[in-house]
Amino acid sequence: MNNVRQSIMDAVIRQFNEKGMKFTMDDVSRELHISKKTIYKEFNDKDELFLATVDYGFAALKEKEAEILADDSLDIVEKLSRVIVCLPDNYRNIDFRKIYLLKDKYPAIYDRVAQWVESDWDATEKLMKQAIDEGHIRNIPIEVIKLTIEGAIEKFLGTENLSKTDLTYEDCLNSMIDIIINGIRTDKK
Repeated sequence: MNNVRQSIMDAVIRQFNEKGMKFTMDDVSRELHISKKTIYKEFNDKDELFLATVDYGFAALKEKEAEILADDSLDIVEKLSRVIVCLPDNYRNIDFRKIYLLKDKYPAIYDRVAQWVESDWDATEKLMKQAIDEGHIRNIPIEVIKLTIEGAIEKFLGTENLSKTDLTYEDCLNSMIDIIINGIRTDKK
């Protein structure tokens, strides 16, 4: 990916955090000190830009997930917890509490976010199976655990309830995983 595309997507994230869906391409171009024409050389329209930004974010999430999986200093339950709630470093400042704003005005973009949440659970499912096999978590059907986590994340993203609190999205994810993990652990510490 070229640096211009990446800079544009990073600016979109900052503008979204600041203004929600009310930001414009003028805001992005002003922030980056580039012309709108430059933006439109990279992206045909705002929808394409948003879809690319969502994909960019989830690709970064997969990279972060790989780092966690490779970290031998973490035990299996710590890895599982961190993989489930991982956020890429450059996406930690996204106000995910505002994602629900996309649902009505940009349903294709909201659907892409939901699709990413529901897809590519292979590594997480392997960790769950290993944790069950090793006796670290109870033998609960993995599909039930997965659906519980997906449901919580989709509820966090799909309603304005979180935006009415002082909690960050990351705080909510960490609380959710704490409830789930400590509710299914057999080796409580």
